[in-house]
Amino acid sequence: MKTDDLIDALGAGLEPVRPVRLNLAALTLAAAAAVVAVLFLLGLRPDLGAAVQGPAFWAKAAYTGALAVVGGWLVVRLGRPGASARAPGLAFAIVVGAALAVGAAEIMLSAPDARMDVWLGDTWRYCSANILKVSVFAAPFIWLSARGLAPTRPVRAGAAMGVLTGAVGATAYGLHCPEATAAFVATWYALGVLLCGTVGALTGRYALRW
Repeated sequence: MKTDDLIDALGAGLEPVRPVRLNLAALTLAAAAAVVAVLFLLGLRPDLGAAVQGPAFWAKAAYTGALAVVGGWLVVRLGRPGASARAPGLAFAIVVGAALAVGAAEIMLSAPDARMDVWLGDTWRYCSANILKVSVFAAPFIWLSARGLAPTRPVRAGAAMGVLTGAVGATAYGLHCPEATAAFVATWYALGVLLCGTVGALTGRYALRW
């Protein structure tokens, strides 16, 4: 058999490799579950109708939405054997770093006696914990969305899924949370997402092992 014939014979039975991606339906269910959790556990903020007409509400949603997009990117990369997660990891650092920089500038430009209020708001004690609580309801669907992936770094992949879960939960939590300062959101929302990432890493260590 000629070399060309052998190559053709070997390639005849091959099928195109499907691109690695998350299940969109499961992600939609995750977002819906987080919103339902907010509605039943916490309730909507009473001034939501007025809040959605201002920029602060949408800036907060854009921040958590960006974290969700980057978290999903991380999950996909870490769910593909041999793929580098450097680019999404850098993107995550840029998003969080930019938010922290804006928050720090906001604090510095505030009156000295108002800086702690700008940073802590009225709900800092339970903001991050509430994000974690809401995210619990989204978590099963986030993990379901990643069923087709094949992570070889279970701790990192679990952390990425936790970040994605936390970002989805944080976005839904914005429907309840009245805080609007960049310093508050950059700090306490990010902490809630990172808490979810930590839980995801601990879970992934055992649940994602081959």
